[in-house]
Amino acid sequence: MSDPSNQRADGCSVFFTFLVLALLLSGFYLAQRIFEPDAPVPVTEAIDSARAAKAQAHRVQNDEFLSSVDRFHNERNTTLESSMRNVLKTYRATSKPQPKQSK
Repeated sequence: MSDPSNQRADGCSVFFTFLVLALLLSGFYLAQRIFEPDAPVPVTEAIDSARAAKAQAHRVQNDEFLSSVDRFHNERNTTLESSMRNVLKTYRATSKPQPKQSK
């Protein structure tokens, strides 16, 4: 028969297996806590007022830009119709009529 002492688990290897497992698990949870993002700062009245001021500044800047674009087009009198008429004029001037071919 076989020797029963060879079939028993060594107590030292079992201990080191559990020790390595415990180290890996604790390392995993430690790394998870280290790389966890910080909690967001609660919004205060100062942050709200700063955001509102920035939004208002962007609205004013947008209105100024739109009015300058409208002023430019009013001064130049550019419309889609006049632009297309100019395109047609230049196209007709550069294209030559084709002579009709008889059969």
